[in-house]
Amino acid sequence: MSIVLISILTILLLSRVLQRQFFVPLPIGIMSLTLVVYSFMPELINLSVHEQFDEILLLLLPLILLPDAMNFQLKDLKKHAYAIFYLSFFAVILSIIAGIILNFATPSEYTFTIGMLISLFAMVLATDAVSVSSIFSQFQLPHSLKVLTEGESLFNDATAMIAFLFIGLPLMNGVEITATDVSFILVKVLLGSLIIGVIVGYAAKVLLGLLHTVVDEFIIILLTGYTAFVIAELHAIHVSGILALIAAIMTLKYFISKNLNQFSNDDDIISDDTQRKLSSRERFITTQARIDANKQSIAFFALFANALLFVTLAELIQIDKLLLYSKEIIILFLITTAIRALMMLKFSFISRASDRITNVNYRWWAVLTLSGIKGGLSIIMVHQLPDTFIYKEMFTQVVMGVILLSIFVYAAGLIAVIGYYKDAFKKDIELEKFPH
Repeated sequence: MSIVLISILTILLLSRVLQRQFFVPLPIGIMSLTLVVYSFMPELINLSVHEQFDEILLLLLPLILLPDAMNFQLKDLKKHAYAIFYLSFFAVILSIIAGIILNFATPSEYTFTIGMLISLFAMVLATDAVSVSSIFSQFQLPHSLKVLTEGESLFNDATAMIAFLFIGLPLMNGVEITATDVSFILVKVLLGSLIIGVIVGYAAKVLLGLLHTVVDEFIIILLTGYTAFVIAELHAIHVSGILALIAAIMTLKYFISKNLNQFSNDDDIISDDTQRKLSSRERFITTQARIDANKQSIAFFALFANALLFVTLAELIQIDKLLLYSKEIIILFLITTAIRALMMLKFSFISRASDRITNVNYRWWAVLTLSGIKGGLSIIMVHQLPDTFIYKEMFTQVVMGVILLSIFVYAAGLIAVIGYYKDAFKKDIELEKFPH
């Protein structure tokens, strides 16, 4: 196991070097190096033999989501709420519906039910925020564009997972679900997840007021995300762990931002005795320096978790089966790309007609379209397909193929578009800072 850990850390380090020195996107670097290692020395990254492989993947999911939730600003969420709602909820639902209609409108050699199609499109519509953020870090882009892509990736995961777990899989297993049932499920999941998140986030705020070291606060933040996620995923509750995690972190950040302005940067030296003399309202929660330090720590662990997931992806890939389903992979990739482009084009038109949404021009449309890189969540959903599912092998290989294509094609496309329009993006940045 130590050799596996060393291999993954080495791949991650080399990928970061490739990103800094040669502008190779992090996901492409990780995937390329992993495939090379697995082709010549598979024993170095042998993980999938473990019986608890699926549980390990689910264990990594909250860690992958934490940096995005921590970095996402409440003021940005408030400012771009309508846009993020469209991108992460409305566009995902419309995309799934469009995929189902296309399947039934065109001849196919496979007989797919609606439940199978919902599950399939949910898996290939979930995006990977870490991959997109790693590419964005190499360029100067307007803040609002980054907020839209990061916000979509963060909340898109919740929508895709809800569609997969609460609608797609039950339909596949023969459960009858009506439109009324879907509405009830959405309300239950949304409210239940938000309530759990708010309660856990408030409890974390109380703990932060009692413990005052960077390590303590790091552990509390991890506990906040994981506790909200686990409680929401309990069989007796069964709501969205992803949404509960986001709500918990956002609640914690709300109390931190409310409390932070009351103290100076020197508050790190306030003693525990001084703290006890302050009233509960006067007592500080944390400082900006501690928050920044913990964000960096969480970002590293999330990068490692993503590297681990990409390693598992390389293990899951079987070249002969990818070639066997190459036609299906290419067709699904082209369909999902076309649907995403149309959804983003519609969003562009909506933004120009609305005063509440930032204007999305053709450059932003291209970036938003190519930001649909797939990653860890898609892998996790694939592993939750029941073993009795007749098309499990095909769905697994097709989703793996789409993930691979999105990593290489979308990432390369993003770099090309951003590089081509770099001067125009600089003007967008200036206009954002100094609007007319």
